[in-house]
Amino acid sequence: MLSIVIPTYNAERFMTNLLDSIFKSEFKDFEVVIVDDCSTDNTVKAAQKYPVRVIEQEKNEGPAKARNIGVEAAKGDIIFFLDSDVIVLDGSIKEIHDYFLMNPSAKCVIGVCATEPLNKGFVPRYMAIFEYIHLIGTKDSKVSVFAPRCGAIKKDFFRELGGYSESYKGADVEDFELARRINKNDCIFLDEKIRVKHQFANFRQAVRNYFKRVVMWMHLFFREKQLDNAGPSKPGNGIAALCAFFSLLSLFFMPFIAPAKYVFIFLLTIFLLANMHWWNFMRREAGLMFALRALFLNYILGIDIVIAAIYAVLIYPFTKRQTAGG
Repeated sequence: MLSIVIPTYNAERFMTNLLDSIFKSEFKDFEVVIVDDCSTDNTVKAAQKYPVRVIEQEKNEGPAKARNIGVEAAKGDIIFFLDSDVIVLDGSIKEIHDYFLMNPSAKCVIGVCATEPLNKGFVPRYMAIFEYIHLIGTKDSKVSVFAPRCGAIKKDFFRELGGYSESYKGADVEDFELARRINKNDCIFLDEKIRVKHQFANFRQAVRNYFKRVVMWMHLFFREKQLDNAGPSKPGNGIAALCAFFSLLSLFFMPFIAPAKYVFIFLLTIFLLANMHWWNFMRREAGLMFALRALFLNYILGIDIVIAAIYAVLIYPFTKRQTAGG
């Protein structure tokens, strides 16, 4: 049996579409376990209209804790994690079952978010396409990240690892931290046939989320010394972000230092070259004007990322270190 584990918090507006997408699956050998983290809306009532098990937390403790509770309550030997703000695309649940059937030695697999997000707008579409292109195409379909919005793992292996680190109380980098421990023991595979549509951030949310997650990712990197080969945290994106930040900085020096303009041109060139792969894909997917706007947005977010990284370096010596394991 496959156990679908979903942590929820004030997700009433997402539940109908999510659960409809799950239960219309032709594959039926699964259960759905929802762990509600003290929602203040009608999330629980909305979920209880479907044949699911709902576990209600007594206090809000974050998605890492909720997922661990869901795994312990699950009856299946394969755990399929979903976030509450997604819908599952046709065939994805069966694909997970078939993947582990055809690859019995595999212990975990992730899917991808479709390039069309659930919500409308330029920034959500940019985020969806950007994440997609940075996940696909890795060597042997092996990735260093484990995305709980659409990821499956064998229950016994998850428990051996100690589950998610419950020291992370928000939707932070608990997924990256778990991925580090998975990679020390086994491989994370990507199956592009497993797909969801996801609700992505708007501009304000993206700036805030990037800043927070970059700070936590940097602290995780200081401890683990491991980079990622997939996702937005790939090294190439870090190089582009550094070029964006220092090219902007060089603009301020142009009136005072003549060579600053050459530094600006050099850094901007590196920025463009570092982003050419995803930019070309985005141009083909959404058109030239969209891709040009995306390049400017990436420049702004790159500055945000570097400011967050600098802040992370400064506060790291004074920050209580997160512990690994559940």
